[in-house]
Amino acid sequence: MRTPSLAILVALSLLVAACESERHPPTVEWRGHVFQEAPALSDLPVVIRSALGVGLAGLDGVADRDRPFNITDVVDSALPMRRLLAAGRDGETWLVALERGGRGYSVEVFLFSALDATPKQKWVLLERPRTLGEVVQQLSQKAQHEG
Repeated sequence: MRTPSLAILVALSLLVAACESERHPPTVEWRGHVFQEAPALSDLPVVIRSALGVGLAGLDGVADRDRPFNITDVVDSALPMRRLLAAGRDGETWLVALERGGRGYSVEVFLFSALDATPKQKWVLLERPRTLGEVVQQLSQKAQHEG
């Protein structure tokens, strides 16, 4: 009977590590918080989804990540004007970034408590971050320029 080669053992350990990382979303550190990424609108607490207008029809609604929305000022009234870009949770604290389409495309970032429908803070970014990490990076750069 042959023993497994080192290459097979290494490959198996890499496969197990990849599976583990898929089960645990990435984390992002910012302002003393460690946010665990939330991949979909359904992951947000009901109070936050309600405050953002998730579930509303047409232009007032919010599309989930990678779903169609009105990115330009050529508007389809059946589609929302906003779409989830990234979200993360640290306990009861949530950081949520939404793309807002239209003539003045922007990204709105909200800091929420899961216990309150009113955001603690709101920022507007003019460049589109692709990940929660890039959202935090742009917020940090914005704070440096403003402060």
